[in-house]
Amino acid sequence: MNKSKHKIISVVLCAALLLCSLFALTFTANAANGDVVYARKPASWSKIYCYMWKDGLGNNGNWPGVEMTATSESGVYSYTVTGDYNMIIFNNGGSGDGNQTSNLSYSNYNGYICDLTSNQSTGSWSVYDSGATNPTTPTTPTTPTTPTTPTTPLGDGITVYLKNSANWSNPNCYMWNGSGGAGNQNKDWPGEPMTNVGEDVWMYTSSTVYAKCIFNGSGGQTDDLTAQNGCIYDNQSKSWSIYDTSPLVVRSYTADPATGIYAGMDVTLAAEAVSSEGTVKYKFSVNGTTIRDFASGSSTVWTPATAGEYTVTFDFKDTAGNENSRTLTLSVASDSGVATPIIKKVTPAANSYVKKGQTATINVTAGGGQTGTNLLFYKYTITDPSNVKNTPYYTLNSTYAFTPTKEGKYTIEVSVQASDNTTVTKSFTVTSTSGDIPTEPTEPTEPTEPTEPTEPTEQTQATEATEATQATVDPYAGYELGDVNMDGKVNIKDATYIQMNLAEYANYPVPLALGDLTGDGKITLRDVTSLQRKIAKLS
Repeated sequence: MNKSKHKIISVVLCAALLLCSLFALTFTANAANGDVVYARKPASWSKIYCYMWKDGLGNNGNWPGVEMTATSESGVYSYTVTGDYNMIIFNNGGSGDGNQTSNLSYSNYNGYICDLTSNQSTGSWSVYDSGATNPTTPTTPTTPTTPTTPTTPLGDGITVYLKNSANWSNPNCYMWNGSGGAGNQNKDWPGEPMTNVGEDVWMYTSSTVYAKCIFNGSGGQTDDLTAQNGCIYDNQSKSWSIYDTSPLVVRSYTADPATGIYAGMDVTLAAEAVSSEGTVKYKFSVNGTTIRDFASGSSTVWTPATAGEYTVTFDFKDTAGNENSRTLTLSVASDSGVATPIIKKVTPAANSYVKKGQTATINVTAGGGQTGTNLLFYKYTITDPSNVKNTPYYTLNSTYAFTPTKEGKYTIEVSVQASDNTTVTKSFTVTSTSGDIPTEPTEPTEPTEPTEPTEPTEQTQATEATEATQATVDPYAGYELGDVNMDGKVNIKDATYIQMNLAEYANYPVPLALGDLTGDGKITLRDVTSLQRKIAKLS
C-alpha cells in the first residue's frame, strides 16, 4: 500500500475518533438520565404526568408519559429521569389548553421545580430544596483553601426516626442542605450515630434544620430522602409515617380513590387505630364539616359535589379519653370535557347483600365520555356462585336488573365505554341470601350523666333483693350452644350474628356461654367456622 495514502487515512481516522470523543463528552455533560425534577401541580389537575423526549432518541413512554410521584409537600410531585432527553411536557393525562404545558426545553434542571400554578402553559423553573439532590454515596469534601462562611442556621434542629426492619447494624443519619459540603452537612459521611429508643426504633436529632437525609448502617443505606421532622422511616417498606407514641396509635388513614377523583364520585374514607386503654371510635370531616361523627365504624363514603382542593380530617378517640388526628389533601376535578369515561358511583355497594329470588337492580352513575357522539355505553357481566355468567351486551341503559337464584357470592362487573371505544371497568361482589339481610345498626347515643341516687325506700330495697336473687339464675339456660341470637334455633343467622359482632357492629352482643363453640374462652372466627360445620350437620 502507498505509504502517503496510509498516512492520510490514519489522520482521517484519528480526527474522526477525536470528534466522536468530543461528542461523547458533550453528550455526557448534558445528559438528563438520573436527574430528579419536580413540578407543582395546578389545583384543577387530578393527576400529573411527565413526558420527555429527544428527537431521534425516543421518549420516556407513550403519551401522556410517566405519572409523577407525590412528595411530602402538598401539591409537589417528583420524577426521576430514565433517559437522556432535552424536551419535556407536564400534563394531566388529557390534551388541549389547560391540560398540558407547551413543549419545554430541558437542560440541567436536576433538583429544580417547575411551578405550574400561575402559568399552566410554560410554568416557571426554580431551585427546589436549595438545589440538586446529594449523590447516593457522598464523597468526603476537600478542605477549601479559603474557608467558606458557614450558612446561617435555619433554627432549631429536627428529629427523625428509623424503624430498623431490615436489621442494619449501628444505624447512622447523614443530613445535608443544598449539595452538601462544609457547613451544609451534619457530619462527614456516614453522618451521626443514631440512638436506639427501643423496639428497634432509632432516633436522631440535628442541631440545625436540614432538607435531606440518608439512613445507613452495616447492611445497607436508603436513597436520598427528604427529611421529615417527627416522622419514622421504615428501611424495609421504604416509607415514611408519623412516629406515634400515644396510647391511641393510628395505623392507617386512606381515601379510595386517592387520585383521579371527579365531582359526584363516591370516595371511601377508611382508617385504623388501636388503643392500649380503650375502644376506638372514628370521626370523618372534610374542610371542617363533619361527614360522620364519632362511631365505631372505621369507614364512610364521601361524595364531593364540586371540583377543588379538599382537606380530609380523620379524628380518633377512645373510651379512656385519648385523642389523635390525621389529615389528607385530595384534589377533585370536573369531568366537563373529559374524553375518558368515569364511573362515579355504583349501587348496590360492594360487599352488600341481595335477596335470593328477588330482583336486584344495578344503578350506575358515570361521567366523561365527551368525545365523538358524547354517548356512554354500559355492559353488565354477572357471575353466580357456580361461576356461570350471563351473556352481556353494551346498552345505553345505566341500570340493569337481575334475579339471584342461588345463595352465595355474585361477582358484578360494570363496564362503561365512550364512543371512541375507551372503556373503564369496576368489579365487585355482593352476597345473595335467603335469610334476613343484615343492616348496619345505628350508633347508640352517648349515655347521659347519671343523677345522684336517692336514698332507697324499703320497697326499693325489697325489689333489689328480689333482682339479686333472680340474677343468680343462668340467663342462657335452655338455649342450645350456637344459638347466639337466642331465637330457639341454630342456623346461618347465628353465624352472621357472630360475624357482625366481630366486625364491631353495635347491638350484636354474643354471650360467651353460647358463642364459644371452640371452648377457648373467647369469641373468634374459629367459632364461626365451628358453628357453620355444626349447621351443615344439622341440615
